[in-house]
Amino acid sequence: MTPAATLVDDPPPPEATPAAAGHRAGSQFALWRGFLIRRLGGAAANVVLLVLLTFFIVQLIPGDPATAIAGDNATLEQVETVRHELGLDQPILAQLGHYLAGVAHGDFGQSFRYHLPATQIVRNAAPYTLSIAALAVVLVLVLGVGTGVVVGIATRGDRNRWLDRAFTWITSLVQSIPPYLQATLLVLVFAVWLSLFPPAYTLAYGFWESAVLPVAALSIGGIASVARIVRRETGVVQEMDFMRTARGWRLPPLVRYAKHLLPNILTTALTLAGIILTSMLGSALIVETVFAWPGLGSTVIQAIAVDKDYPVIQAAVFFIGFISILITLAIDTVLGIIDPRTLGTGHG
Repeated sequence: MTPAATLVDDPPPPEATPAAAGHRAGSQFALWRGFLIRRLGGAAANVVLLVLLTFFIVQLIPGDPATAIAGDNATLEQVETVRHELGLDQPILAQLGHYLAGVAHGDFGQSFRYHLPATQIVRNAAPYTLSIAALAVVLVLVLGVGTGVVVGIATRGDRNRWLDRAFTWITSLVQSIPPYLQATLLVLVFAVWLSLFPPAYTLAYGFWESAVLPVAALSIGGIASVARIVRRETGVVQEMDFMRTARGWRLPPLVRYAKHLLPNILTTALTLAGIILTSMLGSALIVETVFAWPGLGSTVIQAIAVDKDYPVIQAAVFFIGFISILITLAIDTVLGIIDPRTLGTGHG
C-alpha cells in the first residue's frame, strides 16, 4: 500500500466525524436548555416576588389615601365613605387577593386621583423615562468604553503616570457625586448661568433640547464607572500572551486593538450595561423631578408624596422592576451567545 493510499484510507480524526459533530451540537443544546431553564425560572420567581413587593410596599407609605382624596376639610364620615369605595377598609388578605387577581389580568386598578386605569397612566409616562435612559446607556457605552480603552492603552507599562493619576482622581470625584446633585449642578451651570438649555421640560424648547440635561445627569456617573473598570480590564488584557504575540508580529494598532483587544472586554462592557441601565431606571425617578420631566419619576413622586395613589405606585414600580428583569435576561442571553462558557456558570 502506497503512502498516498494510506492517507486516503486513514479514518478522519475523531473531531471531524459526524458523531463528534453531533455530540458537540447535543452538548451545546443541553447547555442552552439548562441555561434557559435556570434563567426563565429565576425570572419567573423574581416576577412573583415583584408582585408581592408592589402590594406590600404601599402599606408602608405614610398617610391615608382616603384623607388625601377627600380633602383636609372632609368629615370623618366622608373619609370613611371614600375608604370604603376604594376598598381600603377590607382585611389585608382580601385586598391582596383582589390585587393578585387583577395583576393576573394585567389590571392594577383605577387611579385614586384620576379615575383612569393605572396602567394607562404608567404607559403614558414610560416612553419619557425609557427614552432618556436608553440615550444615557448609549453614551455610557460609547464614551465609557472608549475612554477606558484609550487611557488603558496610553498608560500601559506605567507610561504617562500623570494621565493615570488624573483619570483616577476625576472618575473617583464624578462617581462620588449623587445623580440628583449632578442634575442640580447641570441646571445651575448650563441653564441658569450659560442659558444653553432649558432648566425643565417644556414644549417651547422641544423634546430633544429638553432631554440634554436629564440624559447628562443620568450618564455622567455611569461613564466614569465604566471607564474605570474598562481601563483596568484593558490593562489586564494587554498583558496576555495573545496580545504580546500580536505586538511581536507588529500587527497594525487598529487590528491589534479592534480585533483582539476590544472583543475580550466586550463581556465586561455588556454586563456593566445591564447593571447600569437597571440602576438608571431607579436614578431616573429622582433626576426627573429636578427637571420636571414627565416620566415615571415625576409620576411616582406625585403619587407617593401628594396623592397616595396606590394603584399608580404599584403599576409604576412593577413596570420598572419588570423591565429590569427583562434587561438582565437579555444581557445574560447575549453573553451566552458571545461567550458560551458562561452558559454553564451561575452568573450567566
